[in-house]
Amino acid sequence: MNTHRASIPRILSSISAPLAATAALLAGAQQVAPPAVQVSPLAQVPNGREAANNNRILTTGVRSTRLPSNHALIITVSEYPRSPLPGVVTDRALGVEMAQRFGVPAKNIVELSEQQVTREGLARALQEMNQVMMPGDKLFIYYSGHGARFFNKDTNQCEESIVMQDMHFVSKNEFAQMIRPLSKKADKTIVVLDSCHAGGVAQTASTRSMSGMGEMRPKFSPEASSAQCSQAVNVGTFSQSRGIDLATTDNNIVILAAARKNEVAWATSHGSSLTYNFEQCLNGGATDSDRSGSISMQELTDCVQARLDKTQDESIRQHATLAGNAALVPAFSGSPADTAGAAPGGAQSAGAKPGGVGRTGVDTPGVDTPGVDTPGVDTPGVDTLATLNDIYHQRDDRWDVKVKLDQPTLKIGSNLALSVRSSRDGYVYVFYRGTQPDSFYLLFPNQLDSSNVLAANYELRLPRENWTVTALGPRGTDHILVMVTESARDFSSLSLPAEYVSASGPFDKIRPTVQAAARIGQIATLSAAVKNPQCTSATRDLGIAHACSNVFGANLVSVEETP
Repeated sequence: MNTHRASIPRILSSISAPLAATAALLAGAQQVAPPAVQVSPLAQVPNGREAANNNRILTTGVRSTRLPSNHALIITVSEYPRSPLPGVVTDRALGVEMAQRFGVPAKNIVELSEQQVTREGLARALQEMNQVMMPGDKLFIYYSGHGARFFNKDTNQCEESIVMQDMHFVSKNEFAQMIRPLSKKADKTIVVLDSCHAGGVAQTASTRSMSGMGEMRPKFSPEASSAQCSQAVNVGTFSQSRGIDLATTDNNIVILAAARKNEVAWATSHGSSLTYNFEQCLNGGATDSDRSGSISMQELTDCVQARLDKTQDESIRQHATLAGNAALVPAFSGSPADTAGAAPGGAQSAGAKPGGVGRTGVDTPGVDTPGVDTPGVDTPGVDTLATLNDIYHQRDDRWDVKVKLDQPTLKIGSNLALSVRSSRDGYVYVFYRGTQPDSFYLLFPNQLDSSNVLAANYELRLPRENWTVTALGPRGTDHILVMVTESARDFSSLSLPAEYVSASGPFDKIRPTVQAAARIGQIATLSAAVKNPQCTSATRDLGIAHACSNVFGANLVSVEETP
């Protein structure tokens, strides 16, 4: 066993010079050498996280690279024949801004507004978008307008609907059926519905609010609702939708609704409460409460609710609700600037000793966390287990990745061994979080073993013969994240300037800072081919979609270290 300075060691590797040389030759044969980095990426990023040093950052909110694989449909109605909603004109612009923050290029944002919003117009817009979308793309759907409820004779219940400009409605189930072909092929689908469906509450609150709140209007249409549903609390709600309703899984979809089923969602002449506050949270108001380095939909929703609690009287307060994958990170991808100089194949860089220190405090266009990350103030340490969980929750769980540990419990001093099987072809990456918070490594691929291609339904045994991973304690739980990606990722230390990298081992050790965690999370969920012109071109086919895919499967397992 190699020895190592006491500050780094949770894992060790057994190496011989011939094996190291062979591994280096293999890596050289399989990977394209990255160009030298002349300028720090810190100087190349105009927005997002801008690092002042390893522990100090400036932030400007959720902001992602606009990729042709991201799509949005923005549906807004303000000019209803009865009960118009003037502020929804503002919502339209904010909905477009949300889409851009989520990485949707302008040409992929379809706006459907006013007289265009009919049952036929909505169905046609979704059908046309389905013709453009490829498997593994991302989808964002935003609606702002009136909600209503109708009596479903088949279920003998009141059911939610959204109201078209001509006062006809599209029921919850009809809307789901329209979206199903898109969400079935999409990697992730985000739906934001800024409307409400609580008829009786809306009528009572409207009378009260008009005298006390002036411009506030409930986003419920009694005119479009069935008579027997104008007072009762509804049962079939958008906020209770499941992935199966949209031909996907709960992990691959998230629906943000403006209010609970028995509450009013409010609009003013300046915009709707949910939309305005959600945009403010995207723009820097949300807090990275779990210290993972990313902002999830749950953290955004918590931010929205905190703002609503401060601005709405308790008697008329609405509560934003989530269905589906609340842990979804809505920033669809990282910035190509973050991968400047990256090797397309994703070769790993390290030296001759174990426990090499890899990626450190690097900025990234990602998420704003005021209250945690404020200019000129040292930030708290990152929770690297939360970082792994963030990555894990971005997986496509229709892609089955099985990880089997030879021993679920390891005595300190014994070696880790595991096997990996995947239901699809892909590239394997293994992250390790040890029993101490600063023990955070990219185990595989590494300098000694860069061959990480795995064929579907074949078993990969790790570690291979030329390297080992030894449990060195202290006692506790190790966490191992195994990713299998459709296209290669790039974790190469050579993508960063020398002042941010220390290559001193076959494994990349990640310094546990907020910046590093955000960068790792985004690189893990972003194809290494993102800077390839074909991946940013509007002209796409199935081959290009596959080569540029950000889709991956994953499994997160744990092993106990004991004396």
